[in-house]
Amino acid sequence: MDKHCPYSAVILAGGSSSRMKTNKALLQLNGKPMLTIIIEKLQPFFQEIIIISNTPAQYANYNLPIYTDIFPNRGPLSGIHSGLKNITNQAAFFVACDMPFLDSSFAIKLTDYLGQFQAVVPRQGKYLQPLHAAYRKDCLPAVEQALQLECTKIRSFYDLVEVKYYDLIDNADYNWEKIFFNVNTPEEYQMALNIS
Repeated sequence: MDKHCPYSAVILAGGSSSRMKTNKALLQLNGKPMLTIIIEKLQPFFQEIIIISNTPAQYANYNLPIYTDIFPNRGPLSGIHSGLKNITNQAAFFVACDMPFLDSSFAIKLTDYLGQFQAVVPRQGKYLQPLHAAYRKDCLPAVEQALQLECTKIRSFYDLVEVKYYDLIDNADYNWEKIFFNVNTPEEYQMALNIS
């Protein structure tokens, strides 16, 4: 399959998995680690895939570029920063390593807006999905400013860039509850096993 999307994909695997008590990226679903499932869904479409993790040795067998946070201990916003800094393309689709039910076609649909907007973020009412979103490299100054001010909420830089909010309420084509399901706890892992 042609990799027709001109952008990168960034998998954020920098969390401590404190609630799971084990590395959630490597939890098995249908006989495969969640990280493998995500990579296999993205690989046919994106020009490159990189992993952001502060424990890179755990993912060495994936033979993908792995980068650590440049601003340590600042949460997922720091992962987005490192991803933007290290991609070789002008933008990327970002996804957390605990979201194994992502839909590749929806990921590409988000990137379609990157010509007009610096960030494309799914929104359901007041709830955003900033770890299943697309960002252009020119968001970097705003992200760095937020990190330097120790604002660790991802949305803390949204007011400084052009954001397209992809309203899920107007787009009933996808199973949003499944796509955005993330595996943070043992209970959610059991639910994921039933979904898969």
